[in-house]
Amino acid sequence: MIAAPTRYAVCGACIAAVIAMAGAGEGRAEEGGLGSGPPAQRMEDRGAAPPRRAAPLLNTLRDVGLALDICWWGHQPPLEQARPGMNVTVMLAFNRSGELLGEPRFTYMTPEATPETKALYQRAVVAAIDACTPLPITPALGGALAGRPTIKQFIDRRNERGT
Repeated sequence: MIAAPTRYAVCGACIAAVIAMAGAGEGRAEEGGLGSGPPAQRMEDRGAAPPRRAAPLLNTLRDVGLALDICWWGHQPPLEQARPGMNVTVMLAFNRSGELLGEPRFTYMTPEATPETKALYQRAVVAAIDACTPLPITPALGGALAGRPTIKQFIDRRNERGT
């Protein structure tokens, strides 16, 4: 049996994708962020294995939202149980190191959904948040986020007409 990857290992690839998407075209290289530094060398020019790089860090609220969206995409309920357009809104708070403070507080769910569907989506949202936390954030973002409530909306856009 293959051992399941840790939460961070699964999310690390997601976070790297978020950083790549969020940083594209935003001039981060000029800011000294990701992509700055010396140009990459070819593997054969280095003569050794590539050095291990630190995990990319989320630096903006947009990065945090994208990271949570990517985790949500990986944890949505199965299509056969999905409700097109289901909307779940939660209030979250993080500490300086990106760990969740307390439990997510559900502030809105599509009113027309059945209680079973609401429970299914609550479990899926909690699983998505658990998979992504603690968030790998910069110290500056950690200071800005620490203890402040953040509202995050999760919408199931699968099976919607026209998408």
